[in-house]
Amino acid sequence: MIINRLFNVANDRNKTLQERIFSVIPIIGLVSMFLLIFIGMIVGDDVVNIIVIAGSLLFFSLIINVSIKRHKVQQGATLIAVILVVIILPLAFILGGGIFGGSPVWFVFGYAYIGMTVEGKRKYVLLGVGMVTMAISYYLAYKYPQFVVMHTTEAGFFDSFTSVILVSVLLTIMILFQTQIYKSENRIIEQQKKEIEDLGQTKGQFFSSVSHEIRTPLDSILGFNEIILRNATTEEVAESAQNIKSASKILLSLINDVLDMSRLESGKMEIVPTEYDLALLLSETVNLIWEEASRKGLAFYVDIDKTIPRKLVGDDVRIEQILMNIISNAIKYTSEGSVKITVKWKPLSNNKITVIFSIEDTGMGIKRDSMPYLFDEFKRINVEQTKGINGTGLGLAIVKQLTSAMEGEIQVNSIYTKGSTFTVSIPQEFVSDEPIGDMAIETLRKRETNQFYRQSFEAPNCRILIVDDNLMNRLVTAKLLKDTKMVIDQAESGQECITRCAEIEYDCIFMDYEMPEMDGIECLREIRSQVGGMCRETPVIVTTAYSSADDQAKYRAAGFDGYLLKPVSGEMLENTLLRVLPAEKIHRTSPTYIDPDEEKLLSSKERLPILITTESACDLPKEILEKHRVPIIPLYIKTKNGAFLDGVEVETEGVLKYMRETGGDDLSAEIPTVQEYEDFFASHLSDAENIIHISMSGKAGGAFHVAMEAAASFDKVTVVDSESLSSGIGILVLQAIRLCQEGKNVQECIEELNVIKKRIHTSFLIDNIDYLIRMGRIKRRTGGISRIFMLKPAILFREGRGTLGKMMVGTASKARKSYVEDQLTKYAPIDRKLLFITHSDLSTAEIEDIRRWVSNIMSFEEIIIQKESASMAAIHGSGAFGLLYMMGDNEVYG
Repeated sequence: MIINRLFNVANDRNKTLQERIFSVIPIIGLVSMFLLIFIGMIVGDDVVNIIVIAGSLLFFSLIINVSIKRHKVQQGATLIAVILVVIILPLAFILGGGIFGGSPVWFVFGYAYIGMTVEGKRKYVLLGVGMVTMAISYYLAYKYPQFVVMHTTEAGFFDSFTSVILVSVLLTIMILFQTQIYKSENRIIEQQKKEIEDLGQTKGQFFSSVSHEIRTPLDSILGFNEIILRNATTEEVAESAQNIKSASKILLSLINDVLDMSRLESGKMEIVPTEYDLALLLSETVNLIWEEASRKGLAFYVDIDKTIPRKLVGDDVRIEQILMNIISNAIKYTSEGSVKITVKWKPLSNNKITVIFSIEDTGMGIKRDSMPYLFDEFKRINVEQTKGINGTGLGLAIVKQLTSAMEGEIQVNSIYTKGSTFTVSIPQEFVSDEPIGDMAIETLRKRETNQFYRQSFEAPNCRILIVDDNLMNRLVTAKLLKDTKMVIDQAESGQECITRCAEIEYDCIFMDYEMPEMDGIECLREIRSQVGGMCRETPVIVTTAYSSADDQAKYRAAGFDGYLLKPVSGEMLENTLLRVLPAEKIHRTSPTYIDPDEEKLLSSKERLPILITTESACDLPKEILEKHRVPIIPLYIKTKNGAFLDGVEVETEGVLKYMRETGGDDLSAEIPTVQEYEDFFASHLSDAENIIHISMSGKAGGAFHVAMEAAASFDKVTVVDSESLSSGIGILVLQAIRLCQEGKNVQECIEELNVIKKRIHTSFLIDNIDYLIRMGRIKRRTGGISRIFMLKPAILFREGRGTLGKMMVGTASKARKSYVEDQLTKYAPIDRKLLFITHSDLSTAEIEDIRRWVSNIMSFEEIIIQKESASMAAIHGSGAFGLLYMMGDNEVYG
């Protein structure tokens, strides 16, 4: 059958998808043309019409053959389409009876052919040309009927009937053919998807096995090394043991990187919050990388806010992994100069804070065009400068995903050849208000060497059992717990464990999972069901090198009372025992540390002559605000569920999600009260002689007026109306900081800021106008027209008031491109020092498109990509973005 043969062509995987379509659909067209010749003969068509169709049949056959052989299918399809709609169809219409024959329905076939075979803009051009030629054909037939070769009535009916049947059958075959191709492609995609999933599972199992095999000997190495540290009699022995520990932990970190990448790809990464000591975390981190920095001759600085709470709740293992990856990279890519760690914090609601880690280096920096690929796995940027530098290529990819998993964020600021700054902000709970205090770098560096862990309790009346087929692991665990004075028994197999449990009552059992003949889960079941057994209620802790989320879920489901990941330390073992052992059998002792003399690194912050403050709507990157000590007072996001602080209790994503789910009719951005402004100013006057507060436009909201009323209570507080929103406020803040750094007094700053603010260009393109309509910022009639004609409004701020600017037409991408061209060509001159691209929730690809469109028009010294605050997102809605910059000195709005 011809149809089966055609469908076999559709399944030919040796041809491209275009070639497969082009091999069949035009052939269907040729068959139809061949049939048209016979129909024409039967109905008595003009001989010229028959000759034209026959000639076209031969010519099209040649085009199809040449196009496929030379892999020029699009050119061939386009050429056929041009001849079809410009010559054949109009001639067939005129010479084949006009509207009284079968020609009209063949126009439909021609359009279907173009739609199925031609791609890109040329498709729409040809469809337009076809419409024009059809219109001309109908016009000529109507205006000059004498030129139309008419059929007899019988022939006209026959021609029309057979043409409808033929076109219907041919279109059905074409549609079935394309459906067959897509079904074939879908089957292949599904098969490939399954193969990828199977490969991912195999890879995950492989990584898990590798992790187990390496962690097991590492458990012995680190365990015995800890015992050496505890009993070191000389500084030289202690230093050597510490170096072994550092090297082992770096190896463990590399293992974690590979294993974690597999987990992250499969979505099985699990964050496990526990209580931890921030000082110890920082101590261990500094100790691990100190030697590496010293070997390269790099200066190493630490700046820790002494007021940050010391005891926190979070996944300290993952936080240390993040810090290790970033700091190791900083040292790796810095050949001279320094590396600096800064740790700060800011309060959130209730007992939560955001811990902010900044790692700054003076290394090679990152090229601007490499920034989008910075967090890609196995992607090395600046390849020509990084030859000879070793690494897995996974570090920053894992950092990005781990930070996101902990609901944090990471930001990068880098200047090529001058260095980089990575800032990681992670929300954490704090246990108490006890601050970390002064911590000098030498304190951090020596703490790990000198403050090895000693036993935290004694329990001579307790008896525990260690079950592990590996002798070294059993010995290490026993030696680490020796000072607790417990009775410690050992079993080398599950069967020996069951035998002991039948005769002896243990207070705790440490059970290895991976054992021959009987694994840990089988052994646990036997213990729990052992008739007359002495340990049916004894806590059993699994010790394992398998650490995936699936593994942990399996252990919990099996009924284990705890989980320890190898390699284990004395501290981990004792903390677990303190949780499960009977309290009456435990005598607590305080862990003994050897504290070196501390030197103070942090000095109290100097009091500034002028402090610049602003509101959360300023949309400046957090690192800029922190670097220049710019306090912000958050606005409120108000809903029916209450009022939430912008950037503290609610973020942009939460606002947009709320708008999508509820429509956002009850959503609004509200300003703080006069009392809140007064408290804000009062709390910061101790930091400076004077405060200049940059407020959002007084004509766009009441923040400026409320701030002015609050400032009246202070002699040293001055409020400036920025006459802008979003990053437009931020630009004025940056200018205020510059003026202060130049030594200007308050009056001089105010005078210059009032001139500068007239040069700030603030505008936004709104993608979804529904919310602006509900707020009354756009009339419903205007909104209806905008939807019908796919209009997207550009909101422009002038003299402090938002006005409707130019309406952009078309799809989101087309409207954005038109907006960029309008904003960068209509207004001149533009100050090219700085451009803000501020958006609500654009994807990385969408942002890169905008950057490309900008660079095609003009270059800026610095472009800052900034997600707008929750309060601004509540106004602009989803998909909005703006270009914000300063005009040149000669251009002033007004």
